[in-house]
Amino acid sequence: MSCYCPNWMNESPLEVPINLDHQSDLLKGPEIVHVSKFYKEGIEGKFLSNIAPDARTLYETFRKGAKVSNNGKCLGWRENISKPFQWIHYNETLLRARNFGSGLLGLGFPKANQIFIGIFSQNCPEWILTEQAAYCFSMVVVPLYDTLGPEACSFIINQAEIAVVVVDTDEKCNQLLDRSPKCLRRIIVIRGTRPSTSQKAKNRGVELLTFDEVEKAGASKTFPEQPPKPTDLCTICYTSGTTGLPKGVMLTHGNVVAAVSAILVQLSQYRPSVGDVMISYLPLAHMLERCCEVGTMNIRITRTSRLTSIMSHAHRTACTWSEVRLVFTVEI
Repeated sequence: MSCYCPNWMNESPLEVPINLDHQSDLLKGPEIVHVSKFYKEGIEGKFLSNIAPDARTLYETFRKGAKVSNNGKCLGWRENISKPFQWIHYNETLLRARNFGSGLLGLGFPKANQIFIGIFSQNCPEWILTEQAAYCFSMVVVPLYDTLGPEACSFIINQAEIAVVVVDTDEKCNQLLDRSPKCLRRIIVIRGTRPSTSQKAKNRGVELLTFDEVEKAGASKTFPEQPPKPTDLCTICYTSGTTGLPKGVMLTHGNVVAAVSAILVQLSQYRPSVGDVMISYLPLAHMLERCCEVGTMNIRITRTSRLTSIMSHAHRTACTWSEVRLVFTVEI
């Protein structure tokens, strides 16, 4: 329930006790639906879907960031904290995402209404490339938490019938192979694997590929993009599994864009703007982190979202930019 302060724009202190008339409004009807006072049309049952007609899906929000930033810096990384960041710009990011998506399609998938792509990785540029590659072809992203055990990972892959999972390390690759469901056909590894891991995968009937191999294959044989609609599913967000087996929430592109748009409206003049820096602490498997990422592209600023993931043991830092210089920093 939100609380509305009429003088909040003037930064006047909140008076206690709080006037209950300033809380969210209640719609007529038995459902007991509360609507924010920040969006006046809400009391009339008109709910916010987006704040930009050309950014109604996560496919469109990224391209809006590219346009507004005039091909600004998009993804960056450094091998360790003593080295400078390396950057790729928006257009290159979009090209690489499209190539990787084409490479995924080229692998061949069983005929189905939707294709689910698993991501089992710490925050890094390849995470964003995989996500945007999926959106290029209306695929559905299913992130796996770093902290998930083998049983939970196997459960999610099996329930969502995921045929391909992108992982960042040899360790995670082995974790999946130890309890690989029959539906898992391929594992794409960002940083390579040991020979023993390759042999284990072969014994289990799972094909191992590198991220670079799939991206290069897509560059040599591209497919026409299939942009999603707002009503299309964009992700299945599973719980971390702390209360039994993980539970999946199905979210459409419209769901995520509407949620982010509502927050940006409430933030008003305090929402991120050009020159701001945003530190991202949560893993991208967390829906809040991904909403923050979308928010950096869905405002009047550009996508300067620097997605900085600092992986201490991997000695690798990843970043993302928008025009807003939104830096995401995740320490793991």
